[in-house]
Amino acid sequence: MKRIAILSLLLLVARGVATPEADMNTILDALYRADGDTIYRALTIENQEALSTVMVMLRMAPDQVANQLRQDLDVQISSSEVCSLSEQDLISVIIDSPFFRSELPYSRDMINCEDHEMLGDTAVVFISILNEDSVYRHSMVLQQGTWRIAETFF
Repeated sequence: MKRIAILSLLLLVARGVATPEADMNTILDALYRADGDTIYRALTIENQEALSTVMVMLRMAPDQVANQLRQDLDVQISSSEVCSLSEQDLISVIIDSPFFRSELPYSRDMINCEDHEMLGDTAVVFISILNEDSVYRHSMVLQQGTWRIAETFF
Protein backbone atom coordinates (compact mmCIF):
# COMPACT_ATOMS: atom_id res chain seq x y z
CA MET A 1 0.00 0.00 0.00
CA LYS A 2 2.88 2.37 0.80
CA ARG A 3 4.46 1.70 -2.58
CA ILE A 4 1.23 2.62 -4.37
CA ALA A 5 0.96 5.87 -2.39
CA ILE A 6 4.58 6.78 -3.11
CA LEU A 7 4.20 5.91 -6.78
CA SER A 8 1.03 8.03 -7.01
CA LEU A 9 2.80 10.95 -5.37
CA LEU A 10 5.73 10.67 -7.79
CA LEU A 11 3.35 10.64 -10.76
CA LEU A 12 1.63 13.79 -9.48
CA VAL A 13 4.95 15.55 -9.00
CA ALA A 14 6.22 14.46 -12.41
CA ARG A 15 3.03 15.72 -14.03
CA GLY A 16 3.59 19.13 -12.43
CA VAL A 17 7.03 19.55 -14.01
CA ALA A 18 6.96 20.80 -17.58
CA THR A 19 9.06 19.25 -20.32
CA PRO A 20 12.14 21.03 -21.66
CA GLU A 21 10.39 21.53 -25.02
CA ALA A 22 7.30 23.05 -23.39
CA ASP A 23 9.36 25.49 -21.37
CA MET A 24 11.53 26.35 -24.39
CA ASN A 25 8.36 27.03 -26.39
CA THR A 26 7.22 29.37 -23.61
CA ILE A 27 10.57 31.17 -23.83
CA LEU A 28 10.34 31.45 -27.63
CA ASP A 29 6.79 32.78 -27.40
CA ALA A 30 7.99 35.35 -24.85
CA LEU A 31 10.78 36.47 -27.19
CA TYR A 32 8.25 37.27 -29.89
CA ARG A 33 6.03 39.13 -27.40
CA ALA A 34 9.05 41.02 -25.95
CA ASP A 35 7.96 39.69 -22.56
CA GLY A 36 10.93 40.47 -20.35
CA ASP A 37 9.27 39.08 -17.24
CA THR A 38 8.87 35.60 -18.71
CA ILE A 39 12.41 35.65 -20.11
CA TYR A 40 13.76 36.77 -16.71
CA ARG A 41 11.99 33.84 -15.01
CA ALA A 42 13.50 31.54 -17.66
CA LEU A 43 17.02 32.49 -16.58
CA THR A 44 18.77 30.35 -14.01
CA ILE A 45 18.88 31.73 -10.49
CA GLU A 46 22.59 32.35 -11.00
CA ASN A 47 21.92 34.39 -14.15
CA GLN A 48 19.17 36.34 -12.38
CA GLU A 49 21.62 37.23 -9.61
CA ALA A 50 24.30 38.18 -12.13
CA LEU A 51 21.82 40.38 -14.00
CA SER A 52 20.96 42.16 -10.74
CA THR A 53 24.64 42.92 -10.28
CA VAL A 54 24.88 44.18 -13.85
CA MET A 55 21.90 46.45 -13.22
CA VAL A 56 23.69 48.06 -10.27
CA MET A 57 26.69 48.76 -12.50
CA LEU A 58 24.51 50.13 -15.31
CA ARG A 59 22.90 52.62 -12.94
CA MET A 60 26.36 53.94 -12.07
CA ALA A 61 26.89 55.17 -15.65
CA PRO A 62 23.41 55.80 -17.09
CA ASP A 63 24.58 58.26 -19.78
CA GLN A 64 27.10 55.81 -21.18
CA VAL A 65 24.62 52.91 -21.00
CA ALA A 66 21.89 54.92 -22.75
CA ASN A 67 24.34 55.90 -25.51
CA GLN A 68 25.51 52.29 -25.89
CA LEU A 69 21.93 50.97 -26.11
CA ARG A 70 21.04 53.63 -28.68
CA GLN A 71 24.13 52.82 -30.71
CA ASP A 72 24.15 49.01 -30.49
CA LEU A 73 20.44 48.20 -30.41
CA ASP A 74 18.92 51.25 -32.13
CA VAL A 75 16.61 51.95 -29.18
CA GLN A 76 15.60 55.38 -27.97
CA ILE A 77 16.27 55.46 -24.25
CA SER A 78 17.33 58.22 -21.90
CA SER A 79 19.76 58.03 -19.03
CA SER A 80 16.90 58.60 -16.56
CA GLU A 81 15.06 55.66 -18.09
CA VAL A 82 18.18 53.52 -17.67
CA CYS A 83 18.20 54.39 -13.95
CA SER A 84 14.62 53.23 -13.52
CA LEU A 85 14.88 49.97 -15.49
CA SER A 86 14.25 46.71 -13.68
CA GLU A 87 15.96 43.54 -14.82
CA GLN A 88 12.78 42.54 -16.64
CA ASP A 89 12.52 45.97 -18.29
CA LEU A 90 16.10 45.75 -19.56
CA ILE A 91 15.38 42.35 -21.08
CA SER A 92 12.26 43.79 -22.76
CA VAL A 93 14.27 46.72 -24.15
CA ILE A 94 16.85 44.34 -25.58
CA ILE A 95 14.48 41.79 -27.10
CA ASP A 96 12.16 44.47 -28.49
CA SER A 97 15.01 46.42 -30.08
CA PRO A 98 15.21 46.77 -33.85
CA PHE A 99 18.61 45.06 -33.80
CA PHE A 100 17.36 42.00 -31.90
CA ARG A 101 14.15 41.81 -33.97
CA SER A 102 16.20 41.76 -37.16
CA GLU A 103 17.98 38.63 -35.90
CA LEU A 104 14.77 36.65 -35.29
CA PRO A 105 13.07 34.60 -38.00
CA TYR A 106 10.12 36.49 -39.45
CA SER A 107 7.46 34.58 -37.56
CA ARG A 108 7.28 32.36 -34.51
CA ASP A 109 5.76 29.47 -36.45
CA MET A 110 9.05 29.09 -38.34
CA ILE A 111 10.72 27.76 -35.16
CA ASN A 112 10.18 24.21 -33.96
CA CYS A 113 11.39 22.54 -30.78
CA GLU A 114 11.92 19.07 -32.12
CA ASP A 115 13.20 16.94 -29.30
CA HIS A 116 15.40 16.88 -26.24
CA GLU A 117 17.97 14.76 -24.47
CA MET A 118 17.72 14.72 -20.70
CA LEU A 119 20.13 13.62 -18.03
CA GLY A 120 18.82 14.22 -14.52
CA ASP A 121 18.10 17.91 -14.07
CA THR A 122 19.84 18.98 -17.28
CA ALA A 123 18.60 18.81 -20.84
CA VAL A 124 19.49 19.84 -24.36
CA VAL A 125 16.61 21.01 -26.53
CA PHE A 126 16.93 20.71 -30.30
CA ILE A 127 15.46 23.61 -32.26
CA SER A 128 15.06 23.90 -36.00
CA ILE A 129 14.16 26.90 -38.13
CA LEU A 130 12.12 26.51 -41.30
CA ASN A 131 14.27 26.52 -44.45
CA GLU A 132 17.51 26.05 -42.48
CA ASP A 133 19.48 22.84 -42.45
CA SER A 134 21.03 23.42 -39.02
CA VAL A 135 19.56 22.17 -35.78
CA TYR A 136 20.37 24.37 -32.81
CA ARG A 137 21.12 22.93 -29.39
CA HIS A 138 20.15 24.84 -26.25
CA SER A 139 21.08 23.65 -22.78
CA MET A 140 18.49 23.84 -20.03
CA VAL A 141 18.51 23.07 -16.33
CA LEU A 142 15.63 22.21 -14.03
CA GLN A 143 15.30 24.73 -11.21
CA GLN A 144 12.29 25.25 -8.96
CA GLY A 145 10.11 23.04 -11.14
CA THR A 146 10.78 24.74 -14.48
CA TRP A 147 13.33 24.24 -17.21
CA ARG A 148 15.53 27.31 -17.55
CA ILE A 149 18.14 28.50 -20.01
CA ALA A 150 21.39 26.99 -18.76
CA GLU A 151 23.91 29.10 -20.70
CA THR A 152 25.80 31.63 -18.61
CA PHE A 153 25.25 35.10 -20.00
CA PHE A 154 27.28 37.21 -17.57
